[in-house]
Amino acid sequence: MSERIKVHNDQYDFLEHRREQERLHWSKTNRGEVLDSILTVEVNTTELCNRKCVFCPRHDPEVFANRNLHMTVKGAETIAEELAMNSFRGKVSFSGFGENLLNPQFPDIVKAFHFSLPQATLECNTNGDKLTEEYVIRLYRSGLDLLYINLYDGPEQMEHFDELMDNACIRQDQFKYRMHWGDFEKHGLILNNRSGVIDWVGIEETDIKSLQGKPCHYPFYKMFVDWNGDVLFCSNDWGREHVIGNLLQQSLHDVWFSKPMNKIRKKLMKGDRSMSPCNKCSVDGSLFGKPSFDLVKEYYESSNNRK
Repeated sequence: MSERIKVHNDQYDFLEHRREQERLHWSKTNRGEVLDSILTVEVNTTELCNRKCVFCPRHDPEVFANRNLHMTVKGAETIAEELAMNSFRGKVSFSGFGENLLNPQFPDIVKAFHFSLPQATLECNTNGDKLTEEYVIRLYRSGLDLLYINLYDGPEQMEHFDELMDNACIRQDQFKYRMHWGDFEKHGLILNNRSGVIDWVGIEETDIKSLQGKPCHYPFYKMFVDWNGDVLFCSNDWGREHVIGNLLQQSLHDVWFSKPMNKIRKKLMKGDRSMSPCNKCSVDGSLFGKPSFDLVKEYYESSNNRK
């Protein structure tokens, strides 16, 4: 193992990195407004992926097929402008259900979000297969702050991407690796069953039942925006069972506090995971987002928002 990989393994704990991001969010957000509960807006820019990872629903086309559908620049502009109107200063994570770099307009989508949200942090998850030096430079010039490169094939990939990023003059603090082998949890891959869409070896029914009675924070701190502007109640809803609104047609507040979202949240506040897909989901859901959970809960319990 190279010295670079040893240092990376010793110093980079993905979960602690996420916790630090959450702490930074609240340190710069002191308005106490309920929409500040949105720490992350996860954006799915494409319905394509070039890989078939065994832990992902896309490994079986009959379960989750590739579709040539993409977010447009115009759609991205509309969504970013709506977030800006509500002074969003959190994190925009280009991740979702596909490989972002397969959206032919992706750099321009990043630029659209950066233009409207200069105080937000823009991140992108990629498998790196389509990365070139020229493309990397274009992404960062468009306003990207941090690139997560997911490594699936082994540690030798790190040396390749180190060289690529160095040639593009990208600092080491501007990109991170998520190493999907070995110590999965430390490096950002907590295996789950994608809300029951796939069966994963090692996840038993008893594991899912053990979560019953435990609140889930996901719908309190993370908003998931699909390629067409639809907002899902949770980023783990791979089956798209609950579309709570659309940011191309509605305001941020009306979507975040839509009747379907309110109904789901009030169940989860009590630890009630009996509705689908929560009753099939193996995700704990309490690792992050407790301040957002508390803020939204207080909002619901106030005299004006009990309906």
